[in-house]
Amino acid sequence: MMFVDSDYRDPITGQLLTDALAICQAETTEFPVFICIGSNRHLLDCFGPLTGTMLQESLPALIVCGTLDQPLHARNLTREMMVIKKRHADRKFIAVDAAVGEENEIGHIQFRSGPIFPGRAVAKALPAIGDYALTAIVEKRGYNQAEGKAPSQNFAHVYHMAKLIQQAVVGWYCSHQQ
Repeated sequence: MMFVDSDYRDPITGQLLTDALAICQAETTEFPVFICIGSNRHLLDCFGPLTGTMLQESLPALIVCGTLDQPLHARNLTREMMVIKKRHADRKFIAVDAAVGEENEIGHIQFRSGPIFPGRAVAKALPAIGDYALTAIVEKRGYNQAEGKAPSQNFAHVYHMAKLIQQAVVGWYCSHQQ
């Protein structure tokens, strides 16, 4: 089920995301674990670790795995997820990752129930991650990440989407701490 599919530049997107997180939180008494997937070595793929870093800095009590300093990427994701699942077996997981889409979807933030399939855009076989998927469309489908430069590569979009998600999560978290 898709909860949010909205452009980050739309003023209502942050509130839509905060409201959707609240609906998901109603299913459990524990706050979820945020699994922020991506590399700190690729501009567009740093969305997950950048978001994780922002969340960790603003909400130290929130469980966040995957930051710019300790990213969860293709080489360590399977191993680290075994540890994370064992350590937080009683929690739901929200997987955060960059995604590709149609050109008119670049800048969209999507939040839905169900896992993320990391690496699919670059034909990597990685395990499904998460009970919920929170993605940012950072580039159009079909660009070649191996070449190192995407056609519309723009870090400003990545930063602003990560910042909006951080603000929405902070708003949701603080409203549920009362």
